[in-house]
Amino acid sequence: MIVCFFPDEEAGMVHGSQWFVENRPDLFAGASEAIGEVGGFSLSINDDLRLYPIQTAEKGIKWLRLRAAMRAGHGSMIHKDNAVTEIAEAVTAIGRYQWPIRRTKTVDRFLDELSQAYGVDLVDSDIDVVLQRLGTLGMLVGATLQNTANPSMLEAGYKVNVIPTEASAHIDGRFLPGYETEFDETIRSLVADGIEIETVNSDIAIEAPFETTTFDLMASVLRQADPGARAVPYMISGGTDAKALTRLGIDCYGFSPLQMPADVDYWRLFHGVDERVPIDGLHFGVNVLHRFLMAC
Repeated sequence: MIVCFFPDEEAGMVHGSQWFVENRPDLFAGASEAIGEVGGFSLSINDDLRLYPIQTAEKGIKWLRLRAAMRAGHGSMIHKDNAVTEIAEAVTAIGRYQWPIRRTKTVDRFLDELSQAYGVDLVDSDIDVVLQRLGTLGMLVGATLQNTANPSMLEAGYKVNVIPTEASAHIDGRFLPGYETEFDETIRSLVADGIEIETVNSDIAIEAPFETTTFDLMASVLRQADPGARAVPYMISGGTDAKALTRLGIDCYGFSPLQMPADVDYWRLFHGVDERVPIDGLHFGVNVLHRFLMAC
């Protein structure tokens, strides 16, 4: 068994898991599967049923910088070649674009499990109806049904009466497994030819098999601790250290068990003010994880 705690996950993993995979792959010799964060937490359906999503897939990352370079000039003149205008139009086109729905194996299975749990058809229903029915959980599901590209930073100018030579914007792009090319081509089609597109950070999308003995073991130890537990595979819209380990041929799963109270919205706690978990839920998770590791 190999135990490793990586730094730098929130900052792109360059100095953490990526560095280890590129410089010390020998440390992971013989490893074929790994577990990490963002999975194994409970979603209460009723008193007798709690879903425990286990991460088996995650979207790829494509952070972009758009740059428009035009002629500088005085703000009182007419400027049809304004860098700020060009970058604003590009950002608006990207931010307003409606990405097509793309179904992947993991998300289809997750929706099927949710359909059975809620007793409603979520698989073939209108996507907007599905997301509304799921409440805040719909934020996660919606993001894993399509590529996304969100403008997040703008930079231009230094004085109100000076048209700047350059304007730039940053885009947080995420793509589904198998849809990176579609993402790249769509972004290029939305942005004027004169705007430069630079990739600031890029990482792969991953999808591990969930019909495995390891997944079954996770489901088993969860049921031992909670008879109402049902393990289900799911995809996260963000990224974890699993991306780096996957490059070594290791199948990665998000499994850090946590039992949440029924009235606590787990997803709203992420990166929020006073980010926290219940102590009882943490005790539950340690117990489940201990059983899992002892059974491996």
